[in-house]
Amino acid sequence: MDIKVAVLVDGSFFLKRLEFFKRKYYPLLPELSPEQTVQVLSMAIKRHLNNGGGKDVYQHLYRVFYYDSPPLNIKAHYPLLISGEKNKRVIDFSKDPKGIHRNKILDELKKQRKFALRLGTIKHDKQWKLTDSALNDLLEGKRIFTELTNNDFYYSMRQKGVDIKLGVDVATLAQGKLVDKIILIAGDSDFVPAAKLARVCGVDFVLDALRNNIDPSLHEHIDGLVSFDLVSIMKDIFGTEPDEKPSWWDSGTNPKKPKKRTKPD
Repeated sequence: MDIKVAVLVDGSFFLKRLEFFKRKYYPLLPELSPEQTVQVLSMAIKRHLNNGGGKDVYQHLYRVFYYDSPPLNIKAHYPLLISGEKNKRVIDFSKDPKGIHRNKILDELKKQRKFALRLGTIKHDKQWKLTDSALNDLLEGKRIFTELTNNDFYYSMRQKGVDIKLGVDVATLAQGKLVDKIILIAGDSDFVPAAKLARVCGVDFVLDALRNNIDPSLHEHIDGLVSFDLVSIMKDIFGTEPDEKPSWWDSGTNPKKPKKRTKPD
């Protein structure tokens, strides 16, 4: 039996979770290169394909859809004037190391077979906002405004167009009967309307939250919750044991099996 599978990846969520696991379990090793980052994702997808079927069932990859937005590339003045200087300093987001690294990951993804990039845009409000920690310090009287530095602010920006692209792709895949199963790598509930549509069309909808906690109510909108172990994948790539053993290794690294299919919403 041949099952066609589409994998949809929330790029921002995937990179945040990968950075979290890297920081916690491999803090002393260098940052993952763009090539290694794509390798981790590819290996996670391969594990889904190899472990999601049963006897005489072959899961065939239809395509990987990767959703993200290119980093901001504008210039802006910092919010505060540094003592002794007459003009506010300028930040060039196009030269930000994290932004450059993110762009290299996107470039690497473009080279991969059966990968389709769905890129949105970054919208910004042309303003700086206080970080939560700085705001709490002010409210609790631990600091006064004159003690703040530029490090206590962040430039307000958000992704636009990514969610709608994901929704359109799910509708196209499901209503066009292009795939039998959709695996979504994401961590929030924005996908629920798309998941409902896919299930009504008879498509299995599996969520991989990368071991992130999800709202229990989301279980009723999916056909399975499967999280593969990114730490074990990094172990294979780095060729070394993590500094700290993940708690779930005590019970094995195999994910929970998808729940039995229920009646669509």
